[in-house]
Amino acid sequence: MSTFLDVMGPRIKVLTDLVKNRDYSLMEAEVPAGVVVPVHSHDDRETFVVLSGELEAFTNDRWEIVRSGETVDIPGDVKHAWRNSTNETVKLLVASTAKMGDFFVEIGRPSDSVPPGPPAPEVLHHFVEVAIAYGYWLGTPEDNASIGIQLG
Repeated sequence: MSTFLDVMGPRIKVLTDLVKNRDYSLMEAEVPAGVVVPVHSHDDRETFVVLSGELEAFTNDRWEIVRSGETVDIPGDVKHAWRNSTNETVKLLVASTAKMGDFFVEIGRPSDSVPPGPPAPEVLHHFVEVAIAYGYWLGTPEDNASIGIQLG
């Protein structure tokens, strides 16, 4: 896959050929300024390496700043969230399961086709349906508010 996909704010480029390789998925990611990834969990382990910039990561029941050159490893079934509170796009390398790569391909839309602003209701509905089908847990507005994320 050669283009970035918008996955509800963050942009992902799957680097692994998921047809030939089902052992893992390696992805390049960009998290634009101001983007928030609400609290969620899934059975897939994810390892994030910050290539440039800095992000706030919520894991282990607290927020921490993750800077360029640092790594965050999130085991499966651990609640986590992200936010880019800076004015710069953060670049990441992400290693996870082929299933996670499949999920991003299924929910993603070519970045250059996504209008600015919040996702349309049908896009949000599709995301929730697919996440549930994959067995992923999505935090409620109350779950997010309890860690400092306001939705809507």
